[in-house]
Amino acid sequence: MSTPRDPNRRTVLVVEDDESTAQAVAWHLAKAGYATSVARDGLAALTTLKAWQPDAVVLNLMLPHADGWAIIRDVRRWAPNLPIIVMNARPDEGERLETLTLGADDLLRKPFSARELVARLDTALRRAEVLGEGDPSEVSMGDLEIDRDRLQVRVADEVAPLTPLETKLLWILAEEKGRSLSRDEIFARVWGGDRPHGDRSVDVLVRRLRRKVDETGGRYTYVQTEHRVGYRLEAIAKAFPVGRRRV
Repeated sequence: MSTPRDPNRRTVLVVEDDESTAQAVAWHLAKAGYATSVARDGLAALTTLKAWQPDAVVLNLMLPHADGWAIIRDVRRWAPNLPIIVMNARPDEGERLETLTLGADDLLRKPFSARELVARLDTALRRAEVLGEGDPSEVSMGDLEIDRDRLQVRVADEVAPLTPLETKLLWILAEEKGRSLSRDEIFARVWGGDRPHGDRSVDVLVRRLRRKVDETGGRYTYVQTEHRVGYRLEAIAKAFPVGRRRV
């Protein structure tokens, strides 16, 4: 059952089938000032998400009725900006990459500390609210427009449905427009801390961003790869087949 909304408290849905874990996570989040609700299976989670509309979700992947991956897919169709923090007991890189590719904002490996959970959740919510203050609020290049105040990105006059994490990456690249950032730099500025050896989270996030800003009907690509260096933001005209005129 969901907690009544308090306008002064952020709301978090905890989706976890293990009762003791769910209660512990909810208790620590409540202690940190969040209003929480718990769903014990995937279908209950989807129902609560649409009815309660929390500010964030803390999600276990292995759930009865509908697993965490199905929930992420469904949520990203109608709530592209909702922060999703995944709890996962398996240290498998393939699962981590799949989870991030689907649209999760962050992933915590069980067991984790309450302080780490709260810190990751605070960071994800800040991404969703404001991508920084005091800097220029708009960037445009080619047919790409980034409106930081409205948290909106448009490509060829169409809104690109970016998640907060994808928007964060795009703005970081825009701040360094024309300069390539290494994977370590990007990881530190998106997630904080040092990138684990061999971690591919940056590449997964870049692929997600490219699908939404490069692989569209626009005339340019924007997220460019510099071999052995990293990634940079630069508008480069797409090459179209000879004899095909673009209207």
